[in-house]
Amino acid sequence: MDSLMKLNNEFFKLLKLKIKENSSKEETDTDKLCFQTSLQTFLKRGRKDDAFSVYFCYAEIFNLFGSGYENTKKLLETLSDHEYHSGELLSKHRDHYSHSVYVFSLGLAIYANDKIFRDTFNNFYNLKNDMASYHFLKMWGMVSLFHDIGYPFQLAQEQIQTYTKELWGDQYDENPFVSYGNLDKFLAIDNDTKLKLQNGLNTSYEFNSIDDIFAYGLKLREGYDDEYMKFYLRKRAINSQRYVDHAYYSAIILVKQLFSVHDFEFNLQTLDILTAILLHNSINKYKFDKNTDIPNRHPISIDEHPLSYLLLLCDELQDWDRFAYGKVSKHNPLAWDIDIKISDNYIWIEYFFDKENIIASGKIDINKHIRDIQDGVFVSNIYSFINSSLRLEVKFDSKQKVKKTHMYASDDNFINLCDFAQAIHESYGDKFKNMSCSSINEKFGNLSLQFKLSNIEQAKSYAEKLELVNCFYSNKDLDYDCIDSFNDVSLNKHGTKAIDFLAREEHMRWVKEKINLGWIYGVEGIDYHTIEERNKKKMHKCIAPYDALSEEDQNKDKLAINNIVKILQKFDSGIKIYNYRDGGKESLQIAVIGQRNYNKNELKLLKNKIKEKLKDKCDSYRVIVRSTFDIGGDQLFAECANELGLTTKAYLPLPYEKYIISLRENSLKEGYSFNKEDELKMRHLLAQTAVCRQDTTFKTTREYIISKCDLLILLWDGETNKSTFNKYIEKAKDYGLYDEDIIIIKCHS
Repeated sequence: MDSLMKLNNEFFKLLKLKIKENSSKEETDTDKLCFQTSLQTFLKRGRKDDAFSVYFCYAEIFNLFGSGYENTKKLLETLSDHEYHSGELLSKHRDHYSHSVYVFSLGLAIYANDKIFRDTFNNFYNLKNDMASYHFLKMWGMVSLFHDIGYPFQLAQEQIQTYTKELWGDQYDENPFVSYGNLDKFLAIDNDTKLKLQNGLNTSYEFNSIDDIFAYGLKLREGYDDEYMKFYLRKRAINSQRYVDHAYYSAIILVKQLFSVHDFEFNLQTLDILTAILLHNSINKYKFDKNTDIPNRHPISIDEHPLSYLLLLCDELQDWDRFAYGKVSKHNPLAWDIDIKISDNYIWIEYFFDKENIIASGKIDINKHIRDIQDGVFVSNIYSFINSSLRLEVKFDSKQKVKKTHMYASDDNFINLCDFAQAIHESYGDKFKNMSCSSINEKFGNLSLQFKLSNIEQAKSYAEKLELVNCFYSNKDLDYDCIDSFNDVSLNKHGTKAIDFLAREEHMRWVKEKINLGWIYGVEGIDYHTIEERNKKKMHKCIAPYDALSEEDQNKDKLAINNIVKILQKFDSGIKIYNYRDGGKESLQIAVIGQRNYNKNELKLLKNKIKEKLKDKCDSYRVIVRSTFDIGGDQLFAECANELGLTTKAYLPLPYEKYIISLRENSLKEGYSFNKEDELKMRHLLAQTAVCRQDTTFKTTREYIISKCDLLILLWDGETNKSTFNKYIEKAKDYGLYDEDIIIIKCHS
């Protein structure tokens, strides 16, 4: 997914967010970075809880249905809840929640990298200044992120069809089907809303129902007869024997949600958003039946309805990494990854299927998706839906599927994330005991986006952290011991308390998050004096190793870890934290030592080699990288470990601050670079360690990390300090390592 991430980054280079009332440019720029980071994280991992963060950022930035995410919550999460519980009852069904975020991402990539499309879109909506990308983001976000919210209406029909088909076969003329009643009341428009519509659209058209809105929009953009479209839409809704069109209901739900906002504005852009959603599934793509069709039905072009064109294109192209719920869907797996290139009026995309889908002889397996790409059906279908000169090239290949990481026993019902995040925000003190849920919600609502997201990211990390202390969370009543305090949970046979371990893990996560958002280490009282100044400058004294924190700051993390259990009990989510009966993954301790000098021209190659050796052990073990964090190779190892999300531990020959001073002095003496930027880089690397301690047990810290390791990896050219590196190898053998446990990555100085 790296190619799609790079294409999306081009969009954020164009994007300029509108500064809200009571917000500064710095806060707005941070909101933009939060949004970009959330989308990058989703594209890296493809997880539903990461998709949640993208929805959350969009809702908080644009406040579509009132203030923030709370007013969007039910609209989005109900879809996921229905799919989670109903999807497996169907023969064919795939995820739509994460799918919508992928569609959103594709649209951003096309807008940013296809200037022909971007100019056409901007000219169509008369967007001429540097805020054009902002207006595109708002419109496209509504279209793409909400285009499938009506799917629960279709699920009911498909459940009946699957059930009767399994009993009596595919006999549509005989099997029952769903027809929704009470539509007149459901679609009715009151007089005040009618007036708002007429004023917003500058028309005297009579809007008596939501179908009237759709018919008016289809006449305006597609030239379809509005009276016929009212008849056509109603017939599809009340007499649709084969399927219920979720696009129709998605558009209905979205417009009703907009009507529920007291000061909603309705204009041509809003109308285009609704009709784009309405047209994306079947209404304009397929005939309804042999006798009923739209006169002059035609593929949609960019210059008649750019939002509809883009949604049709992206919805079809997004044919990878979608969770299969249905029985038939599971037997026809989609591609799990893509490579994509976009330029002016050109898209090249390669879908990568798991090797099991292409047999050794090179013949194509029965997988329908591979066959459609090979036969050209996939591309020809897209061209039948859109009228375009776009050059679209689609390929497929096989690639070993990478095992999904970050999959844990904790209940995958991410719908509780907001409750979890709000609880976390209040868990850093004891005042929560007398607070109501409403006051907790209100305090959380007043936070800026970056701090809300910080609490959400902390909530998302709990599944992984709890796994490491043999625990998990769930909202089900299970036959495991419940945890009320982590003070009572021991991590291992040495008696390490889970509370200490979790506090370290959370501090590491927080440091990485802050660094990714542009924060740096700063000294309180020198670099900043108040919380407001700290947040504005993005400096924090706690961007330091956990072991270098004051006892007061360490205790804040411990207090939050234990309070979280009690605060969750205030909400109705029913989440409990349980203790496993058995332990999790075994740890693998890897000592890393690298020479100071290596050829900087081969940096990328060396990092790939290091990552390959570290990743090789991750499936079977929880990898822990031990280092002395010396300048050069040691720090390169730490960078690679951080990029892979592995735990690092530092063992220093001197106390933290004295070690940094000694490195600075030693570097100047020996002619190595160690300027302020180098020092800050080192501080940030050490801040991301789980342990950062001075150890005087052994003659050297490198001997210490070798004594504790199960595997030794050296970055060495084979000649520099030859006697020293040979001593490391001999010392490792003295401590019980074999030749196969000692890996040398060859570099050139």
